[in-house]
Amino acid sequence: MKSFVLIPACLIIIVLVCSSCALQSDVRILEDRIISLEMHNMELQQLNYEAEREKKQIKSQIQNYSETLEQKENALRSQSASLQVLSDRLRNEIQALRGKLEEIDYLLNQKIKNNETLLKVNNRRLEIIERQLNIDQGGVKNNFNTPGAALQPKPAEKNDKLSDNKQNVYSEDELYLIAKRAFDQQKFDLAQEKFQELLRIYPGSKYAGNAQFWIGEIYYRQKSYENAILEYQTVIEKYPKGNKVRASILKQGFSFYNIGDKANAKLILQELIKKFPGSPEADAAKKKLSRF
Repeated sequence: MKSFVLIPACLIIIVLVCSSCALQSDVRILEDRIISLEMHNMELQQLNYEAEREKKQIKSQIQNYSETLEQKENALRSQSASLQVLSDRLRNEIQALRGKLEEIDYLLNQKIKNNETLLKVNNRRLEIIERQLNIDQGGVKNNFNTPGAALQPKPAEKNDKLSDNKQNVYSEDELYLIAKRAFDQQKFDLAQEKFQELLRIYPGSKYAGNAQFWIGEIYYRQKSYENAILEYQTVIEKYPKGNKVRASILKQGFSFYNIGDKANAKLILQELIKKFPGSPEADAAKKKLSRF
């Protein structure tokens, strides 16, 4: 009976020992698997961390590229705007220079015309002086062209039928009245035509000096000061005893002033004051000189 009982106990112990060995083996396997899984998990976490880091770097690079691109676009826009402003400024400067060039060209042409007019007037004055010298020395009076001769038609010849017809139509009084009325109505073309007609048909008329003066006034009103200077000079030279000499000298001085020749304007006005002191024209000349 004792041996029968002992045998199962030994078997149980063997079984238990074997079972214990099996369990330990399984535990080691499980532990190995757990360790392997944990290592794999750590590797995955490391990969995930690196992926996140790369992702952040890529995002940062993209953002930097975007900012750089935007800056470049803004710089291009700013540069384009600056170029446009520069282009507009250059265009305006070119237009301004063209305007100045045209102005200088105009002033130069006016100066040339003024110098030509002044030369003509000075030549007339020299001819007068030479004529006076010849007369004083008993010489023969020289013929010379009267200022404004190109504008004043020649006296009519006796066989000029057209002039005879006009002379029969209008008397010198009527012709002067028509011309003066046209001048007062500012019909300057008609007035000039009739004044010249009066000088042509009635060269010795009592109205001749006045007609010549009003022709100068027409040019003055039309701001053709060079022609006005020559017409006034004709009055001064050809009709020295007429009642328009002082007015002609005064307006001649004004004309030189208006074309910018203040030096000659001053000389002429001073000459007027010296020759005709106390006259209304001399007073007007003094007022004008006070503004120089």
